[in-house]
Parts: sequence; C-alpha cells; structure tokens
Amino acid sequence: MSLEIAYAAMGGDLETVRGRLLTDERIEKFAKIFLQDTSLQTLENALEAGDFPEAYRGAHTLKGVSRDLGFTPLYEASCALSDALRLDDAGTPADLAAVPELLPAVRTAHSLVVDSIAII
Repeated sequence: MSLEIAYAAMGGDLETVRGRLLTDERIEKFAKIFLQDTSLQTLENALEAGDFPEAYRGAHTLKGVSRDLGFTPLYEASCALSDALRLDDAGTPADLAAVPELLPAVRTAHSLVVDSIAII
C-alpha cells in the first residue's frame, strides 16, 4: 500500500511502472536506488562551472530515470530543462536563458520525489 501512497504524493504514474517492472518489490527496489542518484548534483555543479555538455547529461539522465520510474512531475520538469540545455552543433545550449526559471521546478520535483520515496 505504501507505493500507492508514495506515488499519489508525488503525482507519479504507478500503473505504467507496474506494467514495465511487473512487481511492486522491483518498483520499491529501484525507487530506493533513486535516492542514491547524483544526477541533480551533477547538473547543478556543471551549471555552476559552465560545463553545458555535463549539465545536459545530468538533466537528460534525470529525465530518463524519472520517466522509467513514473516520477511524472520530475520527468516533466527535467524534460523541459533537458530541452533547454540540448546542445547544437556548435555546443551551445538551445535556450540557456530559460535555465534559471526551469531549474527551480526540477529541484522542487526532485525534493517531492525524494520525500515521497521516504514513505515507502
């Protein structure tokens, strides 16, 4: 029952994840592994250093992991940030000016997911 509560608290998509991972035990295992994920820290450190390829990698990793685990708000926020950080052929982010307004949503969604996983 705690998976239902956790996914409801974060606005996640538990049913789709159940279709993908098949058992609640596996979902719980991977959700708890997410707590060790360092993609947000990688993203923030890279942005601070002006390392846009690494920042994009961090955002893109968050996007993929959150999609796979059904963390919908984090997926949506990291997807928008990943799109803004996507590099063109010259290595320039697509919409660097949008990053300061998109990053807080990623942080908030990440915190919501972490707090929700603590329920499990």
